[in-house]
Amino acid sequence: MGSPISLETFLARARARFADQYDYSSIVYKSFKTPVAIRCRLHPVKLISITPEKHLQTTGGCKFCLRQNRIRMLERELLREPAERPCALPERSELSRAPGAANAWEPQS
Repeated sequence: MGSPISLETFLARARARFADQYDYSSIVYKSFKTPVAIRCRLHPVKLISITPEKHLQTTGGCKFCLRQNRIRMLERELLREPAERPCALPERSELSRAPGAANAWEPQS
């Protein structure tokens, strides 16, 4: 089992990762795996209950920020130019056939 992580260590890691995006003033810290209450500064609708461990492993816990990030990534993907193809695929008629093999697409005589 790893060494226990103190409140100061958690806050230092959280601020290094998320800067000033979350408000940690209402935390009652017990352990790294016990849920705490944080608040997103961009969407202060309600408190977010998340373990300090998951908060540092994920995008933070604010479902509104997560939704905005997903929309932004989808818009970026839709606006992206299609990748260049190295060569065009050959047409069906250009495909090589084995000599003497019957073609399933042509009627047999």
